[in-house]
Amino acid sequence: MTSPTPLDAHAQAYQPGFAYYEENLIVHRAYGEQIAAVIRAQGLRSVLSLGIGHQAVAQAILPTLGPQGLRRYTLVDAAPAILQRFRDEHQPLPPGLELVEAFFEQFSPAQPYDLVEAGFVLEHVDDPELLLRRIHGFLRPGGRVFIAVPNARSLHRLIGQAAGLLDDVYALSDADRALGHQRYYDLPLLRAQVEAAGLRVEREQGLLLKPFTTGQLARLGLSPQVWAALQQVADPLPAVSNAFLLEASR
Repeated sequence: MTSPTPLDAHAQAYQPGFAYYEENLIVHRAYGEQIAAVIRAQGLRSVLSLGIGHQAVAQAILPTLGPQGLRRYTLVDAAPAILQRFRDEHQPLPPGLELVEAFFEQFSPAQPYDLVEAGFVLEHVDDPELLLRRIHGFLRPGGRVFIAVPNARSLHRLIGQAAGLLDDVYALSDADRALGHQRYYDLPLLRAQVEAAGLRVEREQGLLLKPFTTGQLARLGLSPQVWAALQQVADPLPAVSNAFLLEASR
């Protein structure tokens, strides 16, 4: 049996009961659906996911795996508890799926990939610039990378700062630390780091427009239709969305 690592301490933040669990699932599913659509539209054959987290992204990608679609799907995570939970919930593992326990900085694939996704990863790692350079090396020429991050300049954080309720939009909360976050991003910072790694930005997209705090939104009792509208309205507004994705190419 694999021994626990410090990363396992964050595993409970990816389970029901965590205050931001449902909201995070909405964002992760939206991001995963974007990637699955690209896999299908472009007929991609190999994909690498850095991190499992809520499993929502992998759940979107797994249906593309098969003889007429994706042939190789690799999931890398350094948290044994999260890997084991995924393994237990997806038995038997489908052909073409590979689970790898490793730190992203130490993972070395035997072959490059058509697409690498690093959703909600860069805010966790010690050296995001190093990881982005490694991702560049994981890609075949012309390959794509999808990155998603939480946004320091989310509309609700900007409103909170203007109201005098939040001193610094880049400051981490207790919930951020429970998830293992080390930093917040904004759109210019992510764009600059991606370009510095030798990647070309192709697209930027908002994933969820969040006008108020999670607690305030919960008290409003929003319908699924309103949550869907908040995703739709966020699409062209990555700079103020609660989270955004960036698509880049090698």
